[in-house]
Amino acid sequence: MINALRYQLGGLRNAWDNGLEEEVRRSAFAFIILWLLFFAACVFMPDLRETLVKLMFSTLDNLHVTDENGRISATALLFNNVEATALIMIYGLIPFIRLPALSLGVNAMMLGVMASLYIADGMSPLIYMAALLPHGIFELPALALAFGMGLYICGQMTRRCRGDTAAHSVWNCLVLISRMLLLVLVPLLIVSALVEAYVTPLFLSLF
Repeated sequence: MINALRYQLGGLRNAWDNGLEEEVRRSAFAFIILWLLFFAACVFMPDLRETLVKLMFSTLDNLHVTDENGRISATALLFNNVEATALIMIYGLIPFIRLPALSLGVNAMMLGVMASLYIADGMSPLIYMAALLPHGIFELPALALAFGMGLYICGQMTRRCRGDTAAHSVWNCLVLISRMLLLVLVPLLIVSALVEAYVTPLFLSLF
């Protein structure tokens, strides 16, 4: 069992050393920049903020991660986040288009819009941080890893389409996606969902 786990992790380590680390780093940097840009845009353009807020809450309502009392369901949140991160990586199987970058932008937009909404409502930035950080320290790295893997896979598929036989095949890419999802992302997202459902509300109650 231990040897099998080491073997699977070794496959991820090889990808990490051969381009995945760079994609994750660039994804994290781009995410932060877009987050700040959307925040600034929504602060200085209230009409844009209102439009994006309506769009965002409409999308969140369709996810059904809260019960009738507004309490977050850890199980529903976990399944939603696992599905989202899996799709981000699977999008990478489409060569040339780099669809995971679009998902990165959407997620950065949501955080930037929420930050501007807290400021517009006169709330302390500490409340925003209390709402984000407890689960964000697990969820944000998971997102960065998913974005990075999706872009890494897209790069491999693009190289393969151009005739580079050294690039990963579709099967190898699917194996990498499965390894990242099951060995890294799911554990992070389980902790994130539990913290967001049970710990984050306690943090918010302090304010």
